[in-house]
Amino acid sequence: MGILCLLLPCIQAVAQKSTQPGRNVTLTSSRIALGDVFNVIEKQTGVLLFFGDLNTNQTVGVKFVATPVEVALGEMLPPIGLTYEYVKGNKDKIFIKSIMPSKKDTVMMTSISGVVTDEKGEPLPGASVRVKGTNVGTATERNGSFTLRRNSEKDVLQVSFMGFTMAEIPVGGKANVKVRLRQEENSLQVVTAYGTTEKRAVTGAMTIVKGADIQNLPNRSFDKSLMGVVPGLLVTPGTGQPGGGIANFVLRGIATSADPRNGSTVRNPLILIDGIPVSQETTQMSFSYDSYTTSINNPLAQLNPSDIESISVLKDASAIALYGAKASNGVILITSKRGKAGKTRFEFRHQTDISKAISNRQRTLTQDEYLKLLYETYKNTDPIKWTDQAIKSDLFSKFSYRVNGNDTIFYPAADWRKELYNDVAPTISNELSASGGNDNTNFFLNFEYTKQNGVIRGTGYDRKSVRFNFENRPTKWLRLGLNNFLSYNVQNYAGSAGGAGDMDAAAIALMSPLNPIRLDNGDFQLNYAVGGSSQNQVNPAAALAYNTNKNTAYRALTKVSAEVSFLKNFKITSNLGVDFMFSEAKEKVDTRLSDPLTLSIGGKIEEQDVRRANIINTNMLNYNQIFSNIHELNLIVGQEAQIMNQRTMAVAVGNLGSFYYDQISSPGATIMRQSGYVLKETLLSYFAQLNYGFGKKYFLTGTIRKDGSSRFGADKRFGTYWSTGIGWVMTSEDFMSTVSQYLNYLKIRGSIGAAGNAGAINRFTPYDQSSIAKYQNATAVYTSTPGNPDVKWENTLSWDAGVEGSIIKNRVSFTADIYQRNTSNLIYTINLPLSSGFSSMLGNLGKMRNRGVEISLSTDVIKTKQFTWNINANWSTNRNTLVKADVPLAATVVGPTANKEGESFNSFYAIKWAGVNPSSGNSQWLDSVGKPNEDPNAAKRVIIGQTQPKAFGSITCRFNWKAFDLSSMFYYQYGYLIYDDSRFVNDGYSPYSNQGVNALDRWQNPGDIASNPKRLLSNALGGATIYSSRFLFSGDYIRLQNVVVGYTCPESITQKLRISGARIFVQGSNLALWSSSPALDPATVNVAGFSSTSYPMQRSISVGLNAKF
Repeated sequence: MGILCLLLPCIQAVAQKSTQPGRNVTLTSSRIALGDVFNVIEKQTGVLLFFGDLNTNQTVGVKFVATPVEVALGEMLPPIGLTYEYVKGNKDKIFIKSIMPSKKDTVMMTSISGVVTDEKGEPLPGASVRVKGTNVGTATERNGSFTLRRNSEKDVLQVSFMGFTMAEIPVGGKANVKVRLRQEENSLQVVTAYGTTEKRAVTGAMTIVKGADIQNLPNRSFDKSLMGVVPGLLVTPGTGQPGGGIANFVLRGIATSADPRNGSTVRNPLILIDGIPVSQETTQMSFSYDSYTTSINNPLAQLNPSDIESISVLKDASAIALYGAKASNGVILITSKRGKAGKTRFEFRHQTDISKAISNRQRTLTQDEYLKLLYETYKNTDPIKWTDQAIKSDLFSKFSYRVNGNDTIFYPAADWRKELYNDVAPTISNELSASGGNDNTNFFLNFEYTKQNGVIRGTGYDRKSVRFNFENRPTKWLRLGLNNFLSYNVQNYAGSAGGAGDMDAAAIALMSPLNPIRLDNGDFQLNYAVGGSSQNQVNPAAALAYNTNKNTAYRALTKVSAEVSFLKNFKITSNLGVDFMFSEAKEKVDTRLSDPLTLSIGGKIEEQDVRRANIINTNMLNYNQIFSNIHELNLIVGQEAQIMNQRTMAVAVGNLGSFYYDQISSPGATIMRQSGYVLKETLLSYFAQLNYGFGKKYFLTGTIRKDGSSRFGADKRFGTYWSTGIGWVMTSEDFMSTVSQYLNYLKIRGSIGAAGNAGAINRFTPYDQSSIAKYQNATAVYTSTPGNPDVKWENTLSWDAGVEGSIIKNRVSFTADIYQRNTSNLIYTINLPLSSGFSSMLGNLGKMRNRGVEISLSTDVIKTKQFTWNINANWSTNRNTLVKADVPLAATVVGPTANKEGESFNSFYAIKWAGVNPSSGNSQWLDSVGKPNEDPNAAKRVIIGQTQPKAFGSITCRFNWKAFDLSSMFYYQYGYLIYDDSRFVNDGYSPYSNQGVNALDRWQNPGDIASNPKRLLSNALGGATIYSSRFLFSGDYIRLQNVVVGYTCPESITQKLRISGARIFVQGSNLALWSSSPALDPATVNVAGFSSTSYPMQRSISVGLNAKF
């Protein structure tokens, strides 16, 4: 980048002499198509020609020898009824128009004027406007305006522009009309790797999402808004915590063996915003549940969804290969909004959301029900020992807090939901943007403030952000750009209640109804030390009131770019991008809420500061050439360097002395833990891509990329990845003309290629790691973890075949893909023999395969002038198979899951539940011969089901009637299981926890047929002690994801208000759910397949206003 800046003055000096082309034309032909003449003029003069939909196939005879372009056009156009307008500027333009009829032919004619724009209201210069059935026509001016003569009120205007669907407008008695043209789907310029291209020329599988489709959703993070929108992209919301819970993305199946249980997003696609890779790793302290880390903080929530212009999701090898090793899980390209030429436009957006926690679909036990089951549990365990008086005495000793110290009266049952949850949680968001520019400069500026209150008291999220995008073209050969985003984020979250119980939905539901929230004097009952360590709970209401759980984050995404054009068809582009994040996390456990048994901590304060910078520099040479108006060639050659730095410092202190102290430097505080480290990773890449098109119907793409990562050993750092793709637009063939009135567009494409993944390794993997220990009063250094310098990249070879098309005047469009992805060299943890002195190390073992089908359909069921009804539907299925494991099955078992050869990765692996023995009331499992047996050791673990759905998709309906619009989306997924660990307590495994009412369906007497076995105190064969199909349930569900009703104010209103446009809307999200799953929400499942017990999801109603002026 620095070298480029030094060269700019030299390049400019040369350019002033060499890049000012003469406006002369040399062309001789006795018979040549008018369109070919226009192409020659553009190439030889550098002038842009606009000619709408004029008949460019008509032939003319020309003889120009170094003829000035204006003279050439003056000679050629009048004889064929055309004229032109020459507009000079930084980029000269010529507008070709039809000659207006002479006055004697229009004695009785009247005029009609108007303006032609695209769907966003941007003017279309050079659009063709003509009276249907006549030769009367014209082309629009630079501002999109036109004026022409008409014969009568029965005239119909035909308005067209290249790449847009022609519109027919009845004149009637109107003197002025506004025409909005709709861009043809297949002529759209879509964002691809390192550039844009016409959609019909794309040979890979990709889905485009418009920013307008997600900006009004109540999600404050765009990742959750992609759920159900993109075929093949499975989105699992992390949590309902404001500003938290990174969504888990799985695009076309799991393609890596890396374990995301530590909170890593290693399975997620690569996400780039304006070409900058966006960090998805949390920088905040996290808490763990069932050994699966829950990310409280979501870095993607620090970005403003309203800044997004479009999202391109790249899926197959041809689409992602240019990103090489970073893209084996797919790529999500986000393009932010930019200004456009014209007057400065302002837009104000306001949105208010009212949210409510999605209630448990199953209530918990009342105090009477709870005591009844508890008494029964005691008696089942030992009816002789546990008499009624003995039980009462034991309960009173455990639950020592009772009304006025009376030994016979418990407090009334606590209403934990009322105490801990807000009835409603409002969110307010305001934005003001300005955009504009001219032919040489454009800008976009947006200010945003969002304040989100959580459904759990004391939680919330505040975000202030500003985006400034600027582009300037100081000369014809130089383009400069700046994309800058800054945000300040404050998150108050529900952390762990004093380290003795997670503050999540399930933990709250398990609180005993004998635990009082407050004592008679109104003070909190702070701690509940009941029945052993599993019940050493802190009062969550007190924790919310006294503790501090706060994260402050500063985020900056900046890109500066320069593009130099030279030698007519060449461009050099240099980009420098930075993603910088600074996070300050603070957790305080009040001295009054220390561990209820030991009280040894005396309060705790923990602070963690993280600074992370991801710097990327990309340099590219781009060559574009069109030969003989048929052959289109584009060549990209580039180099990229990326550096990722992270510095982390953390300290925890205890024994604060007083609950007033809230700093780590508090008097008398003792250091409990301190740590700090610096991480640095580098990636060096070289890449090239060739795109070739023939006659707008045959397309070929070839890509190669070489990546080197500092994570690997010196001999394994580089990997080479490639792809090739082909496309054929069949409807451009002459032999398809007979069906063109029915089949409007049909393209067949295919691709094959390879990509890589660094998997779970880090920069320490190639090296032996040492630890320090004390032995006989001496300090010793020993190798604790062996390194493996031979670990190499995971490699994914994939192919895709797809078809795209539209029929019935483009009213029905469809896309279908079939694919296969084969991943080899899976990076696994390899168990070592004990004789080695180590337990395990990382290595390359195994193969995995994903096969799937994706189908999407869009149809305009009804399309009239005042009413339209559109349906969009998509369906995706994926079959994941661990083809080769190369590790013993037992070594892959984690809880109720395992990785077995021939089965889906991370499948449920457990013994089969055989119900409750009606005679004894004991649990039964199927033994090795398939018979019920009360001994779980006689049963054998088997694969029972998979954690990932077999299929998922959505159905969206959109209605428009006059100024009103209505849309709704249903999302569904099926074919997977959920492990509902909330039912562990239903058999006495954790006897003093509260339970759902399903616990009432239990065995009591011989002959009973029940769902739950006989209750026993601390049941040795119950709950989490045995992983079986007893706790597995279908995760299938259908959800009414959102409904939007909007009203766009007509001009009669906006003109009075002196604004250019306004829309008001009401929206509902998470409105209804149909599922047999007992989970709190079947959508929030963690990576292990457990029903998520984290912060509850919400149902929201939103009201919003968009005003343009």
